[in-house]
Amino acid sequence: MAETRDASTYTDFDELMERLSSIVSSVRAKDITIEQSLDLLEEGISLGLRATDLVEDPTFTAAEREALADARGTGDADGARVAEPEVAEVVEVVERADDEDPS
Repeated sequence: MAETRDASTYTDFDELMERLSSIVSSVRAKDITIEQSLDLLEEGISLGLRATDLVEDPTFTAAEREALADARGTGDADGARVAEPEVAEVVEVVERADDEDPS
């Protein structure tokens, strides 16, 4: 079984979700001990709490801030971000992008 990682070290939501998916797969395989299952449960709870933190207080890379500013039309002349968006605004931008995606 893979070594566990401190949940607070995750800064990428997708990476965190991949680990949670891996935990679910491990538990469903049913070839682990009860102790291993309990360890995975504990890690899963920690990861879930970390995921909540990441969603409630997002930290954006410069590229993500620029993309959000472009999508919202709120960047300055240099393309820099004027203010950090609220989570609801980010969700709205992502949903709009999903709606426009032809695939």
